Amino acid sequence: MPRHALYALLALQVLTHLFWLAPTAHSGQVAIPWMMNQGMTLFGDIWEQHAPGSSLLAAAAQSLIAIDPGLLVKLLNILLVAAITALVYLLAKQVSGNDWAGLLAALVFAWWEPVYGNVLLYFDTLLALCALAALVVFMRAGAGPSARGVAAVGLLMGAAALFKQHAWLPVGVLGFWLLLRDGRRMLLVYAGAALALPLLQWILLWRADLLDSYIFWNWTFNLSGAMDGVPLDGDLFRKLLLTNALVFPFAIFAIRGDRRQLLLVLMWLAGLTLLYPRAGENHAMAHLPLAAVMSGVVLAQLLPSLLDRPSWDGPRAALAGLLVAGGIGWLWTGVVSYIPTPEGPGAILAYDEFRDLAARVRERADAGDTLFVLPETDSTPQLHPLTAMPPPGLWVKGWRWYFKPARVLSTLGAEWEEKPPDWIIVFPELTASGEPGIKRLLEFVEAHYEWSFESAPIYDHGRAAVYKLLPLAE
Repeated sequence: MPRHALYALLALQVLTHLFWLAPTAHSGQVAIPWMMNQGMTLFGDIWEQHAPGSSLLAAAAQSLIAIDPGLLVKLLNILLVAAITALVYLLAKQVSGNDWAGLLAALVFAWWEPVYGNVLLYFDTLLALCALAALVVFMRAGAGPSARGVAAVGLLMGAAALFKQHAWLPVGVLGFWLLLRDGRRMLLVYAGAALALPLLQWILLWRADLLDSYIFWNWTFNLSGAMDGVPLDGDLFRKLLLTNALVFPFAIFAIRGDRRQLLLVLMWLAGLTLLYPRAGENHAMAHLPLAAVMSGVVLAQLLPSLLDRPSWDGPRAALAGLLVAGGIGWLWTGVVSYIPTPEGPGAILAYDEFRDLAARVRERADAGDTLFVLPETDSTPQLHPLTAMPPPGLWVKGWRWYFKPARVLSTLGAEWEEKPPDWIIVFPELTASGEPGIKRLLEFVEAHYEWSFESAPIYDHGRAAVYKLLPLAE
């Protein structure tokens, strides 16, 4: 029965994600992979601060499957969500020995995933997939994992580090747990396997003469404090408290019972660190699957006694009341995710709203024309694949912190003097996010471009002004 219910849940997830929910597309999984397939190189002429794994994955998918890049990333995200749901079911079942705990955990994840999983194929979600798969393998081995099993766990955790730099903390947590439980030999096996894929990545980057750029953008830049932080606000804090309310009872049960289950709590804590330094719903996806697993286990223990109403005493009645109150909070917070956006059910936000603008630009463009967008945010770069126009040389995002390294504006300025973009699209309502650095680029537009047309208002972006390079400047 629980397994058949899981299949029904997976089918429902596929349908809602395909036809109703409207998560956003991120440039790292759509525009950057498209540019890579046009011959541009990540960390070469694409300067990006995120770990390369998801862009490489999406670029490979785009090269193999010739469909719209936005639709492709949507389909890949559906596979990702379904895979995590199945793994949540398996891990909760392994931890508790109870099929119903697995189903309840899958239901908890499916309910909260639309709340936090609002970016397609996002870095944090891919990290969660790898860590969850590693824990399924680890828990399946029981008290004595083989060297082969530990190596598989290490490979999966190393893969997580390809998708998000924060993954090195859960890699270390799992390694420390292995050291305490199984000794140095298993730790060495695990460490060697965990380093295999990152080491291969570093070797390939070194051979391509991109290692220095990778180290700067993925590590030096990120650790410099140049990027603006985003504090945890009250609304997100409320959601997190509701989502993780049952984690604390699980931790107490583990301390009083099977302490091996505390590994899930430690990995959950490591996943919470992705909320720093930029707290946002999408970053909660790193810890959500483990929160769902622990919630399912707790619910499977509590519900039988709570459903037996004749045996209720005062504490059980109070607990039932608390669960009802929490359930109302869960219901309201989850339902809000299903309210359609102005783009309509099933839209790909940060992508579909640019289609009309891109079509008007394509009507005026010539073959081989190039494009730059001011500012290049997490969404506006989708205009590159939608117009089929790459940048003329260096591509870098337009958030203010990207302009802080002196090399960015100096390189862009030198390249544009020699070979400027044929078209520049400016979003006036967004340019403040790139100031003061973006002002230099806007001055270049004023000096070398003529106004072509202005778009209709675009959802969450305002109007776009489109400029064509003056003939004398070509």
